[in-house]
Amino acid sequence: MADPNADYWTVADIAEHWGVTAQTIRTYRSRKRGELPEPDNVFGRSPVWKPATILSFERPGQGARTDLPRKDTA
Repeated sequence: MADPNADYWTVADIAEHWGVTAQTIRTYRSRKRGELPEPDNVFGRSPVWKPATILSFERPGQGARTDLPRKDTA
């Protein structure tokens, strides 16, 4: 399991945490439809996220329309 105390998580760490493949995470990122938050940092060409960013991110459910703007419920 990805270490929640790590400074950053890689694509592989997020994939492990969500139970999907690393390719799925890369696809989420490339589509730019809100399926993955923006990275907190980039090392070279590798995006990384703080664990808190991923843990607090509300993933869209299966079949969710990620192409539509999100409505804030606050």
